[in-house]
Amino acid sequence: MSVVALNRLARELEHSPGLLARYRESPETVLDGYRLSGPERRAVTEKDASWLLAAGMNPVALRNLMVVLGVAHQDMYPAPKDGA
Repeated sequence: MSVVALNRLARELEHSPGLLARYRESPETVLDGYRLSGPERRAVTEKDASWLLAAGMNPVALRNLMVVLGVAHQDMYPAPKDGA
């Protein structure tokens, strides 16, 4: 996993002027600037927080990434099944 690249992406989407707007227009173009594997790119573009967390992404950076991409905190992870 490219933990450093994912954490950098999360930080830069939040703090680099214009980057989030560019990401919204062309996610793949922005992601080309980061050393991410195919599954990592898919998880980011599909906003798959569960996959990223299971793969080792820092939970705080992950939360920041998902929020900046428009995912509400309560919607980041699937609800437990059968009261588990």
